[in-house]
Amino acid sequence: MDLEKFVSKSAKAGEIYNLNHFRTGWHRPVRRLMGNELVFPPSPKVIEAVKNIADKLNYYPEDALTDVELREKLAEYSGLPGRPDWITCGCGSSEIIDMLYETFLDEGDEIILSNPDYSPYARRTKLYGAVVVEVQPADEDFNYTLESFTGKITPKTKMIMLSRPNNPDGHQVPKSLVRGLLETGLIIVVDEAYVEFGEDSCEDMLDEYENLIISHTFSKAMGLAGIRLGWIVARPEIINYVNAIRTPLNVGLVTHVAAIAAIEDADYIRANAARIKADREYFFNEIKKIPGMRPIPSQANFVMVDCLESGLKASEITNHLLERGYLIRCFVNARGLPGDRYYRVTIGTHEDVVNVLNEIKAYAQAHAGVTA
Repeated sequence: MDLEKFVSKSAKAGEIYNLNHFRTGWHRPVRRLMGNELVFPPSPKVIEAVKNIADKLNYYPEDALTDVELREKLAEYSGLPGRPDWITCGCGSSEIIDMLYETFLDEGDEIILSNPDYSPYARRTKLYGAVVVEVQPADEDFNYTLESFTGKITPKTKMIMLSRPNNPDGHQVPKSLVRGLLETGLIIVVDEAYVEFGEDSCEDMLDEYENLIISHTFSKAMGLAGIRLGWIVARPEIINYVNAIRTPLNVGLVTHVAAIAAIEDADYIRANAARIKADREYFFNEIKKIPGMRPIPSQANFVMVDCLESGLKASEITNHLLERGYLIRCFVNARGLPGDRYYRVTIGTHEDVVNVLNEIKAYAQAHAGVTA
């Protein structure tokens, strides 16, 4: 059978995302500091809500379109009380990306992406035949200028997407830059997956700009990566188009009750975010004391480090930490991160932070002056 002649262009263009680090995280006795998850357990109210729904899992959930209760909670959390029609949901940020691409991108359309940024942005465009136009940072701390984006716009450009704060580097572009992008009249998607750890949100711009879409997730500050829930905030006209292509019943029953319980215990979310921010600053200030380690300023729940000047390789540091029971993320020739110089540490407990710092310091001292 000549299977290939039956396979769609999308499947041929697609590529499998390497998620082996989650396999390692589940099956080795390690501290999970690789996926920007919250290491603290869910709120007790979330755990209780999940237990209470367990005997009803034989039933379908309500669809996101009619689930006004969930969307009202999400609108309130997003600073838009009373506007559930400005919200729709997806199975994590991953489905949100596909939903937005399917809504707006046709074959040959251009999408402008910063480089680096969350890698599925670029990967998933291939399924829709769109063309990625990359914007490079202006300096080694991954800052960007408005002109670096607007200079890439052509008649084929339809969308600009960026994470704020950025994943993987942690930088947060200023709101003035976002405003400048919105003035272009293109569809502007701001992924605020890490906004609770940052300085501010762009949601106060939604009333002013009808071309703004903001994406959120329960996987970071909410501490609920396992329920796979993301949501977007935008004008109802945009939400209606997105709902037209959204898979029905894409939010499970456990996800529904866990999400509502989490939002109703927002103090728990804020307290955990404050702990992470404090330890992020501690890690940043301490790691830069180690010769050759240059942390990138971060507004997220992680810090990416450039170890080029240490003479060590990021992969070597990552492997050492894994042997010591700490799983972090290594970027070897990743998109926008050339070479073997960048690694990223998710901020866990204070004990995690101290131990990882000590391990990196000891490894750097033991290998001082040694290069491959």
